[in-house]
Amino acid sequence: MATINIKTDCGNAPKKEFLKQLHIALAQGDSAFVIENIADDVHWEIIGNHTITNKQELEKRLSDNPLWNVTELNLDAIITHGNEASANGSVVTAENLKFAFCNMYKFRGFKGPILKHIKTYIIELK
Repeated sequence: MATINIKTDCGNAPKKEFLKQLHIALAQGDSAFVIENIADDVHWEIIGNHTITNKQELEKRLSDNPLWNVTELNLDAIITHGNEASANGSVVTAENLKFAFCNMYKFRGFKGPILKHIKTYIIELK
């Protein structure tokens, strides 16, 4: 189980709480939580790496390549406004690789947590 470190102000609104739970699910390899909370036509762009353009493609990618074996998640900030949000932090993997990330989110609408668009910036820390 990963060590989870989350700043206290990262969960005081429904969308902030949802994004906190999403990042915990990603860190713990809970692909079912991820899949159930994205739109069928999700667009997830991982800058400099690849782009996923629908839920089926994401499901296949997650089944072929399980999520990282994260040993530590540090979630520094979650910012929400209307149907847009962002989160940033860092992770450490079981192989002791360290990455900093920033995710930009667009929800399907103003109500509910279904994600329509995600843009991920991630860099390895030395």
